[in-house]
Amino acid sequence: MRNIIILFMVLSFCFTCDDALQKDFPVLTGPYLGQKPPGMIPEVFAPGILANGGTPFNSAFSPDGSEFYYSVSSEKEKKDQIWYTRRINNVWSKPEIAPFSGQYDDCDVSFSPDGQRLFFISLGRPLPGQLVQTKRNFIWFIERRETGCTDPQLLEYPGNRGGVFPVSTANKTLYFSARLEESFGSGDIYRSRWVQGVYKDPENLGPVINSKYGESDAHISMDESFLIFTRWKDPDNTGGGQADLYISFSQNDGSWSKLVNLGPSINTDHIEFCPSFSPDGEYFFFSRFIEETNDCNIYWVDAKVIEELIPKNFT
Repeated sequence: MRNIIILFMVLSFCFTCDDALQKDFPVLTGPYLGQKPPGMIPEVFAPGILANGGTPFNSAFSPDGSEFYYSVSSEKEKKDQIWYTRRINNVWSKPEIAPFSGQYDDCDVSFSPDGQRLFFISLGRPLPGQLVQTKRNFIWFIERRETGCTDPQLLEYPGNRGGVFPVSTANKTLYFSARLEESFGSGDIYRSRWVQGVYKDPENLGPVINSKYGESDAHISMDESFLIFTRWKDPDNTGGGQADLYISFSQNDGSWSKLVNLGPSINTDHIEFCPSFSPDGEYFFFSRFIEETNDCNIYWVDAKVIEELIPKNFT
């Protein structure tokens, strides 16, 4: 995509779809790729539609619900790629690799609340002004402008040492995971506040959230009232599993509440990660990896499962 400006289109994040790709693909209409909404038990989202020769994980709908981006661990390419589909005249296009992805190891895609930025991480993508491939994940973004979309841009913040799973709030604060010198464990959750047009020094969320076990994949609500994330190798994980999803609530004094495991309706003795919500907040999405079968899928469930965990005195 270097030096290429893709024409702005109102209904997509600047990308187009080839009508020929629709051949041998089912006609999917309506919201959520035409899938029947789930109940209180998690179900695989769009089974048989997202695999694309690999294993799908991590997902993000655009704020208006007309685009769906997700990551695929490609067995053929031996790397992660970002795929997308969009709804045109109420019909979803056949998924294809996003134009900015495929050359490097890309994943962890998310939209800014206003839909103007698409965040993702990339391994190997050379940093600005350099030719050598990077050996760690850095956060990048594409921005929609009146003249079109930008090429991928490195997200700049003081002391940038890389990061994964970027999620932006309504006030542009960015939450992400990283393994830095001051981290409590194998990886911690940080946030960088947006002040006068720039990101400030990353703040470690502290020992209530972060631990010696390792935390990642933090989804923050737009108003920053609660945080859902993955904790790795905690002996209290369901069935002693590798990774569980936990939730914590922001307190009036700015601290975080004691962690609550999302429970057996979400967590199993496998790996649960990559949490997110549908734009309307009605459905909760996450990924589950089953090590024994090397199987990974995106799941969704009625968000009431999460609402039931909210403390009665939480406002």
